[in-house]
Amino acid sequence: MQGLKRIDSLAFRGPRQFIYKGLHMFVKLSKYFLFFIVSTLTIYGAVDQQKRAADEEIKDTIVVHGMVLYGKIMKFGPERLSFKLLYSDGVNHIKYKDIESINTEYTYHISFKRIDIEGRIVGLEDHEYIKVLEGEKSRTIKISDIDNVVISELDDGSFENRVRNKFPYTKGNINVGLETESGTNNKDSVDIMLNLRRKLAEHEFLFNIEYAFETTQAGDSPEVESEDELTASLMYKNHFANNQFLYSLMIGEYDRPRHIKDRYIPSVGYGYRFRLDRTRWLEPSIGLAYTMTEYTETYPDNDFVAGAFGLSGAYQFENVPYINSLIIDGGVLYFPSIEDMNNDWIFRSNLNFTVPLFDFFSVKLALGLTDDSNPDPEVGNNKETAKLLFGLEF
Repeated sequence: MQGLKRIDSLAFRGPRQFIYKGLHMFVKLSKYFLFFIVSTLTIYGAVDQQKRAADEEIKDTIVVHGMVLYGKIMKFGPERLSFKLLYSDGVNHIKYKDIESINTEYTYHISFKRIDIEGRIVGLEDHEYIKVLEGEKSRTIKISDIDNVVISELDDGSFENRVRNKFPYTKGNINVGLETESGTNNKDSVDIMLNLRRKLAEHEFLFNIEYAFETTQAGDSPEVESEDELTASLMYKNHFANNQFLYSLMIGEYDRPRHIKDRYIPSVGYGYRFRLDRTRWLEPSIGLAYTMTEYTETYPDNDFVAGAFGLSGAYQFENVPYINSLIIDGGVLYFPSIEDMNNDWIFRSNLNFTVPLFDFFSVKLALGLTDDSNPDPEVGNNKETAKLLFGLEF
């Protein structure tokens, strides 16, 4: 039996080494590629700004306290309109009660109540409704019912805008962090985070996946996998009433250095959102869960029924000096065993600071804390992480 395990280990080690060497090369090449992307985006942004300043003729008009502003509508929030001024990089967030009129030359793709239309915005009524001219047909839309607003492909045929038009109810971002170190210690690491959100009326789906891999080598010592971790989650929310929802959540993960071969956590429950507006909210939740953990080799499986307690939130600061906008978001998940919460529990928390640099490009500082009842005393219960990531929004 030991011989068979040895043969299986050798058979598996070959492709693993091939994959790790491939990742090692990928990290080394990617740091130069990432530098090239950042430099290119910076140059492109400056050139594009000059070109728009010289050539842009299409513009929207809003009147605020008798002052006429020209530019482009970026978003309809619950309380404010986000408006990008012509020849300016900044975005102004203007309360509807301060707006006297709106008239757009751009054609917008507007999604609301499972309906998609394209038209020009030609009026604001009672500070709660917009009037849209769809061809020769006029339509009045309540601002709070709007799921998404984006410029039509008729006025912006760029790849980014075509993606936004094709998937009006789906938003997301992908963040990548790379690091390589040579010298007394050799280290290569890659971090990838993908977040997707699809919301259509009362139905909302959230998909998140995060992968981290790192190898370290001190001098002539063998190379060690200091990080090989994958976490994925799929969440469904049914917003059955204002600010209230029922949810079902499935989490799957593994963490090789912490001896977690596979872990699955299904849970269901109820949540409530305390909302300031779409970018500022706090959301507690409560429910029941069942955790199933399979450890590597020496440790027995551990399954238990648990409570499910969650807290998530986001707060976006506007007009921040030097960076314009700062987004702070995070969350906490706690699954204590109902039978023995002192010996069996799983805890996850994260806090992110995101600075949007362009419409589609951002930089993120991600802080994380992992705490669970790990059976290995050398591994311990806690693990803290801090990552600097570059992201693309879509």
